[in-house]
Amino acid sequence: MLSELIKAILIGIIASAPIGPVSLLVMQKTFCHGRMAGFAAGVGSAIVDTLYAVASLFAFMYVQGFISAHAAWILIIGGLLVIGVGWLMLRRKPMEVKQTEDTTKTKAAQYALQAAGCALANPGALAWMFGLVALFRLDIGSAVSPTWMIVLFVFIGALAWWFSFAYAADKLRNAFNVKTLNRVNKIAGYAVIIFGVVLLLRGIVIL
Repeated sequence: MLSELIKAILIGIIASAPIGPVSLLVMQKTFCHGRMAGFAAGVGSAIVDTLYAVASLFAFMYVQGFISAHAAWILIIGGLLVIGVGWLMLRRKPMEVKQTEDTTKTKAAQYALQAAGCALANPGALAWMFGLVALFRLDIGSAVSPTWMIVLFVFIGALAWWFSFAYAADKLRNAFNVKTLNRVNKIAGYAVIIFGVVLLLRGIVIL
């Protein structure tokens, strides 16, 4: 049982680790609004990763077939969504909000939704989760641990990663001046937009 829960935590951590638009978004929110804002964005991604874990554990064939059948529209809609998130990132200026540490529940939910949108817009993340579940041989059919507990520990692993990531980004933020923060903010925004454009073009090509 313990080994299964350890595997679940590792899956949650490894699934969140690859650098992508969500990582850039979490970094930008941390630089602009503080550690808790970045962590709130990470929570949105952790929820999506957990949903992907559930899909991987229960409905591999169905979900894989659905994504294959609608891959073009998933990429197009996801690409537009990611571009929108990148545009919102560019509109924010760290020099205006660098000292803002108070993250309200409404703002936290907003940041989480933005990150969740970025995570959902990347079908490759689901394939990555399938691969991790297969790699760790986490078969719920023969597992001793309750399925809900395995899913919970995947979520805990993802949360642990994003809390650590936001914490590290917050420490880096203190070493940056306003000019550097502005530059990082623009780079992150443009990088997210480019990622969205790539998704959009891939969807158009498939369509």
